[in-house]
Amino acid sequence: MPAERLQQNGGLVAAEMDQPPDDTPVITPAMLEEEKQLEAVGLERERKMLEKARMSWDRDSNEIRYKRLQHLLEKSNIYSKFLLTKMEQQQMEEQKRKEKLERKKEALKISKVL
Repeated sequence: MPAERLQQNGGLVAAEMDQPPDDTPVITPAMLEEEKQLEAVGLERERKMLEKARMSWDRDSNEIRYKRLQHLLEKSNIYSKFLLTKMEQQQMEEQKRKEKLERKKEALKISKVL
């Protein structure tokens, strides 16, 4: 009977090609298994891609944070040097004022003695 359905070129009769026979399932267990495997492979690829993207994001994020920290440290260092210079200037001005005051006191003492 199946042999009767075949034409000479090895194909099915045109009427049987349009409609699947009732006794053959459209989706076979092998098809379902292959579908599961393809889905698992796709999910694994997606997971790896997301992991790679996350690692790249983390690396970029760490680099940005490092650069920001370096920038802040530079600014802090510059500000510290600025403050040190100002403090040294104030100390020198204070020292000059004291010396000037001492000279005036000495001059007053000398003028009182005379």
